[in-house]
Amino acid sequence: MRVEFDLDILKPHNPSNWDVALALKEIPGVSYVQIKTDEIDQKTTSIFLNIKCSVEVGLETIRDKLEDMNCALHSVDRVQIED
Repeated sequence: MRVEFDLDILKPHNPSNWDVALALKEIPGVSYVQIKTDEIDQKTTSIFLNIKCSVEVGLETIRDKLEDMNCALHSVDRVQIED
């Protein structure tokens, strides 16, 4: 089974969106990462993250990787599971 998440993330300017995407793509079972910038302020960037992975990866693994990069998961806006 495959799962797709749409996540609302708050991150510092560093790491860049590129670095976050590469780090998430390195998680075994992740097949797709898309990041769209929502808002930039003086110290942080709000991003929308779309990630597709095997169901075994799970949200906890993604959250842990984001927290390792000082990013905060604000909300899970969509979850889609398919065979």
